[in-house]
Amino acid sequence: MSAEISLINQQIENYFTHIETQIFNGDMFAQWQGSFEVKKVCVKKDNADIKYDLDVRLQHWPEGVVVKVYKHKALAALPSVNNAAVACEYLKTEEAVAAKFWKETFYFSHRTDLDDARYVLREGNDMAEEDAVTCLNMLKGFIEEIEGILAAK
Repeated sequence: MSAEISLINQQIENYFTHIETQIFNGDMFAQWQGSFEVKKVCVKKDNADIKYDLDVRLQHWPEGVVVKVYKHKALAALPSVNNAAVACEYLKTEEAVAAKFWKETFYFSHRTDLDDARYVLREGNDMAEEDAVTCLNMLKGFIEEIEGILAAK
């Protein structure tokens, strides 16, 4: 692995470790502490960019509902569900909206701009500390929105 890619990958891994630590221990998520489930997937390949996913959910959410904070090519946060019927039921829509670039994934949000608005950076390798903070703020906002959606049902 080239030294540059290795360094970038390590920095991104550090930022995601910070994000995960904040989810479980940070003040901004204190009201939900003890209720989180986080599935972490980290894919590293020789001479390639790291791919990192944190699928964050609260235990009482319907099966398949998560906020995915991820760095693939881009860095983004995505409120989603893997079941169209669940999306329609809770969002009170006739048809679930497919999440662009994500197979069998649907938006779990009333927002209509998420094809673009979910992105923190289009070039995720440029991730810096302030981008990790933006991810955390977006995560909190999506959690609050999902909680509102569930409460309204």
